[in-house]
Amino acid sequence: MKEPIPLPDPLLNHTPWENEINPIWPASLFILRRNLNKYLFPTKMNPSEFQQTFEILKDRVLKTPALDQPICLKAEELSALCKQFLFEHFLCRESFQNTSTHQGFIVDTSSRFMAMLNIEDHLQLQMVDYKGAWENTWNTLNKMETALGETLEYAFNSRFGYLTSNPALSGTGFTVHVFLHLPALIHTEQLLDTLTKLKEEEVTVSGMQGSLDELVGDLVILQNTYTLGVNEENILHALHSMAMKLMALEKTLRTHIQTENHLEIKDLVCRAFGLLMHSYQLQTKEALSSLSLLSLGLDLGWIAGVTHQTLYNAFFTCRRSHLLHALNEKNTEEHEIPRKRAEYLHKILHGIELKIAV
Repeated sequence: MKEPIPLPDPLLNHTPWENEINPIWPASLFILRRNLNKYLFPTKMNPSEFQQTFEILKDRVLKTPALDQPICLKAEELSALCKQFLFEHFLCRESFQNTSTHQGFIVDTSSRFMAMLNIEDHLQLQMVDYKGAWENTWNTLNKMETALGETLEYAFNSRFGYLTSNPALSGTGFTVHVFLHLPALIHTEQLLDTLTKLKEEEVTVSGMQGSLDELVGDLVILQNTYTLGVNEENILHALHSMAMKLMALEKTLRTHIQTENHLEIKDLVCRAFGLLMHSYQLQTKEALSSLSLLSLGLDLGWIAGVTHQTLYNAFFTCRRSHLLHALNEKNTEEHEIPRKRAEYLHKILHGIELKIAV
């Protein structure tokens, strides 16, 4: 495995939920897509145009006053492991493994901001909110895009708004991903009925793998369906409203499970505890799903000796590239990673207690 170039220390040494966490709404991702007016979209550019746009965008973004000590990471200088680390850290939906010359990323010491250069669009600005500062995060990203627009001429059409490589994302070029942890709704098999009742045309619901068929880690992702014909305020309002309704229902259902002594959910929590604490090896999906159930058990008073911060940090860190960094074992053979993951989780969950009589 090729040794990756160093990433900034804040990315490597800090996880997002060190200080506070909402156990049901742990994160939101805000994305703005922009293209330069004088150039074709990245899929149509020649090597010379790739180089020109990369240098222009790199120069402008690095000079943005809102960023704290930004650095540019060129895709051709990043190992596959390093690209995967960025993908995991910023909760991305598309892999970066095929990125190469005159493509790259700009990050700063906040560990919340990333700009993607010449990948799907010329410029993709994104910021993750882990603390529930919904409006502040959006305002920061919006001001950054506006400041860049003072020196960059964006591709804009009076009818279709900002133009993007994917026509369905034109208009505002703005998408928001709201990550909700809904194990009670999922494991009582009420999620699909609930989504049908709350159905909003403006909101699309999926899981980490793109559908509701397999919800890894019991995470449900809300995303705006449209970017064209709506403004940013409409998008934010629709998603926030839907998220608050689902959160309220999840909280109510958790109380009901606790009051009614729900045996099936107790069994799932006990099995998750056993799997995490006694397995010789763990695949990523089973680790994430088990950590999700322990988080639910903690909320219900069935788990003790651990905090939501610890569980979410474990959730974040047990994924492949973060795990290898945490263990400082970047040359680990692929077949050894499940065993290393199990050992790592045994260690960081040491002292956890199951409060259910078995």
